[in-house]
Amino acid sequence: MSGGTRREPTTRRRTLLGGLALVGLGTLAGCTGPPGGDGPDGTEDMPARLRLKQVQPPDCENADPIRFADLSTAEQDLVETALEREEYAVPTEETSPAFDSLRESVEARSDTCGELVVYLRRGEAYYRVALVNGDNVIASTRPTPDRSTGS
Repeated sequence: MSGGTRREPTTRRRTLLGGLALVGLGTLAGCTGPPGGDGPDGTEDMPARLRLKQVQPPDCENADPIRFADLSTAEQDLVETALEREEYAVPTEETSPAFDSLRESVEARSDTCGELVVYLRRGEAYYRVALVNGDNVIASTRPTPDRSTGS
Protein backbone atom coordinates (compact mmCIF):
# COMPACT_ATOMS: atom_id res chain seq x y z
CA MET A 1 0.00 0.00 0.00
CA SER A 2 1.24 3.47 -0.80
CA GLY A 3 1.20 6.39 1.65
CA GLY A 4 -1.68 7.97 -0.31
CA THR A 5 -3.83 4.86 0.14
CA ARG A 6 -3.35 4.92 3.90
CA ARG A 7 -4.41 8.55 4.17
CA GLU A 8 -7.63 8.07 2.24
CA PRO A 9 -9.57 6.39 5.11
CA THR A 10 -8.40 9.12 7.50
CA THR A 11 -9.54 11.81 5.05
CA ARG A 12 -12.89 10.09 4.63
CA ARG A 13 -13.17 9.77 8.41
CA ARG A 14 -12.44 13.47 8.90
CA THR A 15 -14.92 14.40 6.19
CA LEU A 16 -17.56 12.17 7.78
CA LEU A 17 -16.90 13.57 11.27
CA GLY A 18 -16.98 17.13 9.94
CA GLY A 19 -20.26 16.41 8.20
CA LEU A 20 -21.74 14.90 11.35
CA ALA A 21 -20.74 18.01 13.32
CA LEU A 22 -22.52 20.22 10.79
CA VAL A 23 -25.60 18.00 10.89
CA GLY A 24 -25.57 18.28 14.70
CA LEU A 25 -25.47 22.07 14.55
CA GLY A 26 -28.11 22.03 11.82
CA THR A 27 -30.31 19.85 14.00
CA LEU A 28 -29.96 22.31 16.88
CA ALA A 29 -30.94 25.07 14.48
CA GLY A 30 -33.77 22.97 13.07
CA CYS A 31 -32.18 22.98 9.61
CA THR A 32 -32.68 19.30 8.93
CA GLY A 33 -35.72 17.15 8.55
CA PRO A 34 -38.85 17.79 6.54
CA PRO A 35 -39.87 21.41 6.16
CA GLY A 36 -43.01 22.52 7.88
CA GLY A 37 -45.25 25.53 7.99
CA ASP A 38 -46.00 28.10 5.38
CA GLY A 39 -42.87 30.25 5.86
CA PRO A 40 -39.94 30.38 3.48
CA ASP A 41 -38.17 27.02 3.39
CA GLY A 42 -40.57 25.76 6.07
CA THR A 43 -38.99 27.88 8.82
CA GLU A 44 -42.28 29.19 10.21
CA ASP A 45 -42.77 26.18 12.50
CA MET A 46 -39.20 26.09 13.83
CA PRO A 47 -39.14 26.81 17.56
CA ALA A 48 -37.07 29.30 19.46
CA ARG A 49 -34.77 27.30 21.77
CA LEU A 50 -32.51 27.92 24.73
CA ARG A 51 -30.05 25.31 26.00
CA LEU A 52 -27.25 25.57 28.54
CA LYS A 53 -24.22 23.33 29.00
CA GLN A 54 -22.12 23.59 32.15
CA VAL A 55 -18.45 24.20 31.35
CA GLN A 56 -15.22 25.27 33.00
CA PRO A 57 -14.73 29.03 33.43
CA PRO A 58 -13.80 30.56 30.07
CA ASP A 59 -10.12 31.16 29.41
CA CYS A 60 -10.95 33.82 26.84
CA GLU A 61 -9.77 37.21 28.06
CA ASN A 62 -12.69 38.92 26.29
CA ALA A 63 -15.30 36.78 28.06
CA ASP A 64 -18.25 38.85 29.21
CA PRO A 65 -20.62 36.28 30.70
CA ILE A 66 -24.25 37.09 31.19
CA ARG A 67 -24.71 37.20 34.96
CA PHE A 68 -27.73 35.25 36.15
CA ALA A 69 -28.20 37.64 39.08
CA ASP A 70 -28.52 40.58 36.64
CA LEU A 71 -31.33 38.95 34.65
CA SER A 72 -34.96 39.88 35.21
CA THR A 73 -37.09 37.41 37.14
CA ALA A 74 -38.75 36.30 33.89
CA GLU A 75 -35.35 35.76 32.21
CA GLN A 76 -34.14 33.79 35.24
CA ASP A 77 -37.25 31.62 34.96
CA LEU A 78 -36.36 30.84 31.31
CA VAL A 79 -32.82 29.86 32.32
CA GLU A 80 -34.16 27.72 35.19
CA THR A 81 -36.53 25.95 32.81
CA ALA A 82 -33.73 25.32 30.30
CA LEU A 83 -31.57 23.83 33.06
CA GLU A 84 -34.34 21.68 34.54
CA ARG A 85 -35.72 20.37 31.23
CA GLU A 86 -32.42 20.49 29.26
CA GLU A 87 -34.11 22.91 26.86
CA TYR A 88 -36.59 25.76 26.78
CA ALA A 89 -38.51 25.79 23.51
CA VAL A 90 -41.44 27.83 22.26
CA PRO A 91 -42.85 28.55 18.81
CA THR A 92 -40.88 31.44 17.30
CA GLU A 93 -43.94 33.64 16.92
CA GLU A 94 -44.80 33.12 20.62
CA THR A 95 -41.55 34.24 22.24
CA SER A 96 -42.05 36.30 25.38
CA PRO A 97 -40.53 39.73 26.04
CA ALA A 98 -38.18 37.95 28.49
CA PHE A 99 -36.96 35.56 25.75
CA ASP A 100 -36.49 38.48 23.36
CA SER A 101 -34.52 40.42 25.98
CA LEU A 102 -32.33 37.40 26.74
CA ARG A 103 -31.79 36.90 23.00
CA GLU A 104 -30.59 40.51 22.73
CA SER A 105 -28.11 39.94 25.59
CA VAL A 106 -26.81 36.81 23.88
CA GLU A 107 -26.55 38.54 20.48
CA ALA A 108 -24.56 41.39 22.03
CA ARG A 109 -21.96 38.89 23.28
CA SER A 110 -21.98 36.35 20.44
CA ASP A 111 -18.50 37.24 19.15
CA THR A 112 -16.57 38.09 22.33
CA CYS A 113 -14.86 34.67 22.63
CA GLY A 114 -15.22 33.36 19.12
CA GLU A 115 -18.07 32.97 16.74
CA LEU A 116 -21.36 32.00 18.43
CA VAL A 117 -19.70 31.61 21.87
CA VAL A 118 -21.63 33.06 24.81
CA TYR A 119 -21.33 32.25 28.51
CA LEU A 120 -23.74 32.62 31.40
CA ARG A 121 -22.50 32.71 34.98
CA ARG A 122 -24.74 31.55 37.80
CA GLY A 123 -22.98 31.71 41.15
CA GLU A 124 -19.65 30.01 40.56
CA ALA A 125 -20.96 27.87 37.68
CA TYR A 126 -20.41 28.77 34.02
CA TYR A 127 -22.58 27.63 31.12
CA ARG A 128 -22.19 27.81 27.35
CA VAL A 129 -25.39 29.20 25.90
CA ALA A 130 -27.13 27.75 22.85
CA LEU A 131 -29.85 30.02 21.55
CA VAL A 132 -31.67 29.43 18.29
CA ASN A 133 -34.51 31.56 17.01
CA GLY A 134 -36.22 29.66 14.22
CA ASP A 135 -33.46 28.93 11.70
CA ASN A 136 -31.09 31.59 13.11
CA VAL A 137 -28.31 30.20 15.34
CA ILE A 138 -27.38 33.03 17.70
CA ALA A 139 -25.14 31.05 20.06
CA SER A 140 -24.04 27.43 20.19
CA THR A 141 -22.70 25.03 22.82
CA ARG A 142 -20.68 23.26 20.12
CA PRO A 143 -16.93 23.89 20.24
CA THR A 144 -15.69 26.30 17.61
CA PRO A 145 -12.24 26.19 16.01
CA ASP A 146 -9.57 28.31 17.62
CA ARG A 147 -8.90 31.05 15.08
CA SER A 148 -5.41 31.76 16.46
CA THR A 149 -4.20 28.22 15.82
CA GLY A 150 -6.45 27.37 12.88
CA SER A 151 -7.50 24.10 14.57
